[in-house]
Amino acid sequence: MTTIDWQRTVLVLLPPDALERHLCSPVLDMLDRHDFAPVRYEVLWHRPPGQDAWQERNITSVWKAYFYRQVDLVFDLGPTIALLVEDRRAAADPGTGHARLRALKGASDPAEAAPGTIRRDLRGINVMLDIVHTSDSPEDSEHEASVFFGPGLGEPLDGGLPELRDLVGLLEAGIPKETREYDDVLTGLRAKIMAALWPDLSVLGRKLAPGLVADPRPGAGAELAALLPGGESHPLAEILACEFLPDHPKIDLRRAAARLAVHGLTLDRWENAVLQTSMLFPPLRRSS
Repeated sequence: MTTIDWQRTVLVLLPPDALERHLCSPVLDMLDRHDFAPVRYEVLWHRPPGQDAWQERNITSVWKAYFYRQVDLVFDLGPTIALLVEDRRAAADPGTGHARLRALKGASDPAEAAPGTIRRDLRGINVMLDIVHTSDSPEDSEHEASVFFGPGLGEPLDGGLPELRDLVGLLEAGIPKETREYDDVLTGLRAKIMAALWPDLSVLGRKLAPGLVADPRPGAGAELAALLPGGESHPLAEILACEFLPDHPKIDLRRAAARLAVHGLTLDRWENAVLQTSMLFPPLRRSS
């Protein structure tokens, strides 16, 4: 059985959204600059089998059930990297590693995270697609390590950070780099709808559509929908008008996908994850 000093060892998760966006290496750089050294790892290729146990407190005490389903959505995007990192400052400043990492990752809501933190500088999408998770206490690290690593506590990194960088490089090389944030996804969705319906637009509609597609102002989508033949009664009008934000009317993305398919349009898994989670958790905007 591996012996771990949990006072100086912290569990870190690099979830699928970090891999999708090729942000694992920048996160490792920030950990290294703040004197955290990875010592063990595990690549979780599927939804972690102990995920329910990990989220037990949130499921029973904090979240509503439909919030928890968003966790499934995120982990279904792809693999997760679980790490144990040791605090290299522990000898001089013992017992502070968890607090330092909590400060380094920033607030759960990237829009509220301070400059210099992982979630703000690397621009997390929202509370669910927030780039990194770290345990908050030695007790949490020990518990969460048992969930994500099992009794063996993962593979030792004999080659240290260079070995981990090589692994991350291979993982990211197999995934096209995702650069779209919330505003990009929303604009892209509206753009492809208007392009598909272009032959049906009036002369005025064709003149106004490009500007409204790029307009970040709330209500621009509703103005786009009004340009469609039939206006609000058009099958795609509700999708165009949706802001995909918590304080706005929500839509069922599965039904929306079926309506889009009639016109030869699809939502890819990143678009689906960003829009679905942003209807519950406010996203970081391009202007922030």
